[in-house]
Amino acid sequence: MRYTPIILLSSLLLGCGSGSSSESSSISEPTIPSTNPGSDENTLPDNGNEGGESDPVNDSDSDSDSDSDDTPSNDFATMMLNAVNEARSTEQNCGGAIMPAVPELKWNYDLEEAAFRHSGDMANADFMDHTGSDGSTPAERVADTGYSANAWAENVAAGQQTIDDVMSSWMSSAGHCQNIMSESITEMGASAVENPDTRYGIYWTQVFANAW
Repeated sequence: MRYTPIILLSSLLLGCGSGSSSESSSISEPTIPSTNPGSDENTLPDNGNEGGESDPVNDSDSDSDSDSDDTPSNDFATMMLNAVNEARSTEQNCGGAIMPAVPELKWNYDLEEAAFRHSGDMANADFMDHTGSDGSTPAERVADTGYSANAWAENVAAGQQTIDDVMSSWMSSAGHCQNIMSESITEMGASAVENPDTRYGIYWTQVFANAW
């Protein structure tokens, strides 16, 4: 059976005052889960600036014996997984779409690797988009880890300083919220990478998927 991917891109710009300050502003962008990973259209341009050295906020052991685990090996992963599963445990209003409570997700280290690759790319190249600086799409980054997905979604954001902050932004945006509450996904990975020499300073990626 041939599936047609459904991709929806939206953007969210938050800030204090006029929102023009890179110190106070943040931005995020979701994709909607696809049953046949395809290419994404950009809604935000790459500003072309080069950043300095980046520093991962999450620092897990990439050589974990298991790619999927209910108990992630670092505080960042544990906190992010708990935040997502807490949201999924109750009904949510995602921009007017009522999303019922759904089962908990498991942490997957392949999906974390895909998230880390993209957050690091955004932090190093100082941009925020689903398409990587090398032209890669979310589906390609997931596939490059060896994960075979029949459904996937990606949330990205920049500027939020904590997991609570970024989850609040995502849950307040219909597209991001629907990704987090999707019943089509069973696993996730996430990453945040800091680079103080960039516009937003910290770049977040969540990757959700369900394997064949």
